[in-house]
Amino acid sequence: MKTYQERFFAKISPEPMSGCWLWMGAYDRGGYGRFFLWGENCTAHRVSYEMHKGAIPEGLQIDHLCRVHCCVNPDHLDVVTQQENLRRERVHRPTITHCKYGHEFNDENTRIYTRSDKFRQRMCRTCERLRSIVRRKK
Repeated sequence: MKTYQERFFAKISPEPMSGCWLWMGAYDRGGYGRFFLWGENCTAHRVSYEMHKGAIPEGLQIDHLCRVHCCVNPDHLDVVTQQENLRRERVHRPTITHCKYGHEFNDENTRIYTRSDKFRQRMCRTCERLRSIVRRKK
């Protein structure tokens, strides 16, 4: 029977150009790797951090310095507060110029969705229109 470390490393594919260790196992909707460990479904990057660097202090999160959610290279992972993690995300997010379907984020095609004073998300108006057309046809 394989150890959890053997199972974990069997699901990694090193990417030589970036240095990322890409997770080849299961993913969640956010693109984070999932790993079943000791009866729990855990995020792979947290497992990697704890295997290589030790326990994650209570109340802190892991930030991907490389911005690649499926990366589990412990050298690309940093322990930060939620506030710092959100700040870093906001710094990098504006560099995304198109939605995942290729529509440009511009003044006419972008709606800012605000759930709370800390959560803001850009929404593609073209994708929203297409989704509403599909829903009406059902």
